[in-house]
Amino acid sequence: MRIGFNFTLTETTEMVRRMIAEGHIDYCELLIDNFLCVPPAELARAFDCPTGFHIMFSEFIDEDLDALKDFATRLRPFIRDMKPLYVSDHGTSFTHHGVNLFHLGELDYARDYDRVRVRVDLWQEMLGQRIFIENYPSIMEGGWEAPRFFERLMQDTGAGALFDASNSVCANLNCGAPLEAWDKVIASTNHFHVAGYSRAVNPPHIVHDSHAEELAEDTLAFLRGRRHIFDKPDATITYERDGNIEYDSIIADLRRLREIFTSGTEERQDERAIACAN
Repeated sequence: MRIGFNFTLTETTEMVRRMIAEGHIDYCELLIDNFLCVPPAELARAFDCPTGFHIMFSEFIDEDLDALKDFATRLRPFIRDMKPLYVSDHGTSFTHHGVNLFHLGELDYARDYDRVRVRVDLWQEMLGQRIFIENYPSIMEGGWEAPRFFERLMQDTGAGALFDASNSVCANLNCGAPLEAWDKVIASTNHFHVAGYSRAVNPPHIVHDSHAEELAEDTLAFLRGRRHIFDKPDATITYERDGNIEYDSIIADLRRLREIFTSGTEERQDERAIACAN
């Protein structure tokens, strides 16, 4: 399992370079929207490691086609020249009946499926690239429907899932959606996110993916318990931290992730050795 960090803002540049130099991360995930004004060659020189691309504001499910084509035209040279490990986007709504949402909104997984399927096909065609779609930290009943939605979407479009482990934990805490329902999705993809979450101060105390805390024990337990389907050749897991940027705290979480997946590698090697001996 390769472990990475989500790089969003230029003020953390030196911190990320230090993480790379000290061997804490194996790659850097760029919130690529923020860097489309930088020539690809210059961006590639900024970090001495592989990169992944995470798209935030394409709004590909709802966006006007001309605007989406323009976004794709600007992004394709970065994909061509930098050859990212993956390109990912959000399976979410940014608008409702033409009104911009203050917070990202969850899809209606039954009603919106056909529309999303068509848009995923179109977005992949525009970019000339397989896209990995991120799951939402469900608040209400959608958490129960999301795993099957992603299974269908992957099968029908050839897209992948950017499975966010902590988002599924948030959904479990908010609406009881079972974590094991995601097993087929986890087994079918190589690219993952993980982050800290927090609970809203006011009722009903919704759990949301704040990206500002250290990893919760239930998130770490989920990764440990499903390590055998998370960890595979060429797999990546990106640690997201956008708030409370404290180097030692971030490194502590990266070490927790490294311990989980290094331990998993050693156990699988032992199992293979035993099998060969028998």
